[in-house]
Amino acid sequence: QSELLPVFSCAAVVLGVTTSTLGGWVEKAGPRMSGLLGSACWSGALLTTAAGIETHTLPLVYLGYGFLGGVGWGLMYLTPVTAAMKWFPDKRGLATGIALSAFGAGAAFAPSVIHVLVDHFAVAPEFVGDCLLTGGGVEVEGVTKAFVELTTLDDGSQVVANTSLVGEPGTPVVVATEADVAKISGMSNCPGVYAIGTGDTGVSKAMAVLGVIYGGLGAIASRFMKIPHPQWTPERAVTDGSAHDGKEEADANSNETNNIGLPASYVTTNTMQFPLLWLTVFGNATGGLALLSSSKVMLTDIFAGVSPEIVTPAFSTGYVSALGVGMALGRFGWSAISDVLGRQNTYAVFGLGIPIVGLTPYLCHMASGAGAGGEVDMWPLMAFYSGSVLTITFYGGVFSVLPAYIADLFGQKHAGAIHGKALTAWALSAVAGPMGLAYLRSHSYKSAVEDLLQAIDRHDASALERSFGVSINDDVGIQKLMNAKTLTIEKLMELAPEDFVDPSPYLYNTTLYAAAGLMSVAFLSNLAIRPLDLNKELKQLERGSVRS
Repeated sequence: QSELLPVFSCAAVVLGVTTSTLGGWVEKAGPRMSGLLGSACWSGALLTTAAGIETHTLPLVYLGYGFLGGVGWGLMYLTPVTAAMKWFPDKRGLATGIALSAFGAGAAFAPSVIHVLVDHFAVAPEFVGDCLLTGGGVEVEGVTKAFVELTTLDDGSQVVANTSLVGEPGTPVVVATEADVAKISGMSNCPGVYAIGTGDTGVSKAMAVLGVIYGGLGAIASRFMKIPHPQWTPERAVTDGSAHDGKEEADANSNETNNIGLPASYVTTNTMQFPLLWLTVFGNATGGLALLSSSKVMLTDIFAGVSPEIVTPAFSTGYVSALGVGMALGRFGWSAISDVLGRQNTYAVFGLGIPIVGLTPYLCHMASGAGAGGEVDMWPLMAFYSGSVLTITFYGGVFSVLPAYIADLFGQKHAGAIHGKALTAWALSAVAGPMGLAYLRSHSYKSAVEDLLQAIDRHDASALERSFGVSINDDVGIQKLMNAKTLTIEKLMELAPEDFVDPSPYLYNTTLYAAAGLMSVAFLSNLAIRPLDLNKELKQLERGSVRS
């Protein structure tokens, strides 16, 4: 996991570099060329990543998703936005909302498609048998149930022991508990020991198919995109007798709107509005990414344990789709609303996500407490579900309103290039956010494991050594088991006393509190932004050019 986590961050960095350096080129080359190149890069990214997964070659994953994916992502993000705003100079929010709602719609549609493809190509691993941790060795009607004896290697992984009566000695294996099996969709597996290297997750083949589909769709769609002629203006209804004069005046105003604006280099170095806007995007993006990356894991780790008959793998997939729908609605809805409410006021509304994110740990604790008492309380699940979807609409709205916000502040002429610079805030949030939040969760996870080990040692001093081959005092051995994912909270809970509270709901407290704090900073930064006098700034820029 520590080796794979930076892949997304790498793609985000490349996206930021791409949008920052190629924003001007996208405007010059036009949407057909940039869209075609972006589609080719994204298709190549998925195909290369699929090859890396199939061959277990990590550099290919970085080259594919980390590099090519970042380039394709950036180009395919800027292309429709830049083109759409030129067609709707008087409705920029609506234009960007239409363009970017496709990203949210894709996020809503993709999980179901991916789910079907993965299930189609997946092959169940070879079941070896039960072990002590999953019910082996239990006496049933006077007969002791046979089980797989395991040996823990120096690297923390486990193999079938030479003395085991079940399984081929030396076979690398992994132990799956009931909690682990509940997270697997499309396979009727049972808890026990499974042979590593058998079966197929289906991920690589599914990703290859998606690479071909996405590449073809993007290449075809890009051929239909174009930008209006520099002198083009949208038709306006004129009701009085001076129709011709009214249309000419409207055309002149629209042309002026499209053809004035501060250069990106001036905006980034000579205005306070840009760094404040950048910080606003960074804080909101980091908070949104924290919730987006943690929400499904929280659903399966916490609510699935409380209500397993409701929170099934299919329910989780539907939840991810609901987040995608929220993203699409947020991108389209908030951008359209911003044309009426105003960009800054719309960004202020996004501050409603702060209490939602900050109170999410409380909902998780409530759900866990109700489940521990044998009761099923649907209110925490419903509040978590609806609150997270609403917050994701804010996250989508941040990016769909951003291009129009930039055009309002700095003018339309160079808005594409400035937009590319502003997206570096998202790129940094995708690097600092996941890594920083993963560190917080890792710290909480380690503390929870330490508490579990102490409880197990008090309950049954030999249980840990029987199941994992290490003692409570072997810190090095325990760390190796944790690094190899051999020793997890789910497996330790099988050995813990019955009255021990599952620490899973508390793992995300610091992560979500930090996210709420960053969203608060973003809220204050947005309130500090003041409108620019474009004509005054342009005159100062012209005087500076004359002097130089």
